[in-house]
Amino acid sequence: MNEENYIAFESYLNNEMLSDEKIIFDEKLQNDAQFKADFNLYKETTSFIENKFDSKTIDFKANLKSISESHFSSSERQTKSKVIQFKTFYYAVAASVAILLGTWFFMQNSIPQYGDYNQHESANLLERGSVIKNLKAAQDAYNAKKYKVAIENFEIVLKEYDKPEVRYFYGISLLEENKFADAEATFTKLQSGTSIYKDKATWNLALSKLKQKQYEECKTYLKQLPEDAEDYEKAQKLLDKLD
Repeated sequence: MNEENYIAFESYLNNEMLSDEKIIFDEKLQNDAQFKADFNLYKETTSFIENKFDSKTIDFKANLKSISESHFSSSERQTKSKVIQFKTFYYAVAASVAILLGTWFFMQNSIPQYGDYNQHESANLLERGSVIKNLKAAQDAYNAKKYKVAIENFEIVLKEYDKPEVRYFYGISLLEENKFADAEATFTKLQSGTSIYKDKATWNLALSKLKQKQYEECKTYLKQLPEDAEDYEKAQKLLDKLD
């Protein structure tokens, strides 16, 4: 992409072109395939930067404008006589893009992910004395991480044997399959009960929100865990990362 095209693209996207210049630009878009491809690439790249960086990072467009104004006057940006000076601007832009992208990838890697916390315990339901049909199939599928199969069998079991331990592992299976509404309904029922899964249900409600990148809702559930909860320390570490 040559420097003059770069300037034209920026001017066009910012609605800074004169009417006759815009007519020429539009005609070139229709008749010059390479020019159109370069323009679309530039537009997609700047759109990506604008969408990915939040208010805590450098605003890409403002950064470009600042760099531009420090090197050129408006008339200089419209002539061919400033190509050498423009290269300084062009390299500065490239450097700023590299820094901003590096910042974004660092931020992405620092955001807590559901996969960092979904080390679920194994199901040992049969050791609790139950001989309900399909329970072994549900347990084996769950432990093998075949959650779709586990869900099918847990649902059969729950019709006859609606116990907290069965519902708990059913909820995890739903969460792993991204059936968030059903999973949260299951955990909410456990959370409102008095079983040993009450606090673990709260923890998994937080994980459901984390998986959906609903970070404020996630923090709300994490703060509900009492200090004697099994997952309390993990919850505090996750809260620190989300704040």
